[in-house]
Amino acid sequence: MPMPRPLRAAIAAMALLLCLVLLAMGTALVYLKLNEARLVFAAGFSHAWQGLPADAPAGAREVRIPAPGGALHGYILLPSTTQQGGYWILHLHGNRDSAFSPVQLHNMQQLRDAGFAVLAFDYAGFGPSPGTASEQGLYDGATAAWQWLLARGVAPAHIIVFGHSLGSAPAVKLATEQRAAALVLFGAFTSIPDMAGQRYPWLPVRGIVGVQLDSLRRMPAIRMPVVIAHCPTDRTIPFAQAARLFAAAPPPRRLLRVPLRHEDGFGGHVTALYEQLDLLLPLLHELAGVPWPAAAPAGARPTPGGPPVTANPQVFVTGAAAL
Repeated sequence: MPMPRPLRAAIAAMALLLCLVLLAMGTALVYLKLNEARLVFAAGFSHAWQGLPADAPAGAREVRIPAPGGALHGYILLPSTTQQGGYWILHLHGNRDSAFSPVQLHNMQQLRDAGFAVLAFDYAGFGPSPGTASEQGLYDGATAAWQWLLARGVAPAHIIVFGHSLGSAPAVKLATEQRAAALVLFGAFTSIPDMAGQRYPWLPVRGIVGVQLDSLRRMPAIRMPVVIAHCPTDRTIPFAQAARLFAAAPPPRRLLRVPLRHEDGFGGHVTALYEQLDLLLPLLHELAGVPWPAAAPAGARPTPGGPPVTANPQVFVTGAAAL
């Protein structure tokens, strides 16, 4: 019995629709693959900043860090002699940005004003640093900056590795290879495949992602105190990814929910922790014995005889509590 004409037309229409959907998905996957590096690193935006501006924080000094693809551009900020706590922050910034941008300079000044010496730099292909942005370039840059500090007599036990957003991945990898005072992650993600799956849930993107930056897999190998800070209101990377990283980290570890005090356009992803270092300092003191800098923000030091740091309802000690 021949198939009725309306049914044949309906089947043909459905087949055509399916072909169009598959074509659209295939086109989207090809576009994402061809533009993967640009989407992940977005280093082109960072080229607007090529060095310290005239209004850079007082005392900022540019440095060059030897690296496999050419010397990386960076700078140091030193606290005054009355503010020094004896610890360095090795800072690893996020994508689309340069260590020399106004936002980064302000964030680094906040760290310096809290009593830390700061080394900030641009990875290969970012800002004024030569080369092409890549996953290996991030890892090589973090290692080169670490070696730069050691070559200048800074003890590993006096270095705090601080990774923000994209910079959390090279920070985690460095923390699996070296022993520092502590690892601080702010606005961190689990891996690029996880981020891609979240951004494009209707596409099978996990199978085509080349850049991995898989911090979740590396977390159990860390052998230093870990503080993971994240805004629950973060609109770039969901808080759930910070919770997964925290659950995978070995103790001692803390998960800090950073409240949103001032909107930065990304739900606190860019500036919230730097604006509230009084939340971070007690955890570094508790976990790693980092002494209280003379310049510690008001309210950062615990009150003698008062509740412990872990009594703060924004601080979690166990993975179960975070999830």
